[in-house]
Amino acid sequence: MSQESKVTYSKVRCTSALSKSSLPGLDYTVNPYVGCEHACIYCYVPDVLKRREFKDQWGGEVYAKENIHEALTRQVRRLKPGIVGFSTVTDAYQPYEKKLCLARRTIETLLANRFKISFQTKSSLILRDQDLIKGDNVEVGFTITSLDKDFSRKFEPMAPLPEVRVQGLETFSERRVKTYIFYGPIIPDYNDDDRTIENILNIAKRTHSRVLYDVLRLKPILSKRLQEKMGIEDYIKIKESLHREYVEGVYSKILRTSKQVGASVEPAFP
Repeated sequence: MSQESKVTYSKVRCTSALSKSSLPGLDYTVNPYVGCEHACIYCYVPDVLKRREFKDQWGGEVYAKENIHEALTRQVRRLKPGIVGFSTVTDAYQPYEKKLCLARRTIETLLANRFKISFQTKSSLILRDQDLIKGDNVEVGFTITSLDKDFSRKFEPMAPLPEVRVQGLETFSERRVKTYIFYGPIIPDYNDDDRTIENILNIAKRTHSRVLYDVLRLKPILSKRLQEKMGIEDYIKIKESLHREYVEGVYSKILRTSKQVGASVEPAFP
């Protein structure tokens, strides 16, 4: 962690564990927690959840679905097995998971009932469950927005540093688990330079990982948070840069570099 956080933890009960997903390649999604203490300032989730407590402070409130295992056990009996995104509106391996182990029990139940799992995380805590995360029914993705520590401290203040994520990716790759890198959000003039792209694609090539990439998508709550954290002038520069020509240009650069490096890349949202 790059700095100390002050997080309020609460436990809640849920009526269901699996939700239908409209994201590419996923049939369902599961989120053992609501809220994420990684506190990434570019996170889109508050705009999706629209919860009052997340509008003004993202990263300070985390709710654990304490009965998620019981709810999941009931659901899997009547649902057709499919691919589950783990997780899409939180990081299931944020620090609270060390104490509660909700993610581990969820994995056990899904795999025992023939569901496949696609993980996405920033945390090496996922390595705790590597005895379960194996075989053809799983894939593991790490979000790597940049390899620069200053970028991480600025935009991902409470998330594990980039090298920790790379090490986690390497571990799963060495264990012959299917892996991917989520390179996003791409933010103009912060993590869209040639060196960043080349370094991330070289890691992908070395670990036999595909790369899913996506540009920053401004939403109302996200925009407000960026202005507060970065200042209005820097925010305006980012906003004015996010035009169609910019997006096409940076995506073309990723494709060109992928051919030079020999890495597999694709847009996260085709």
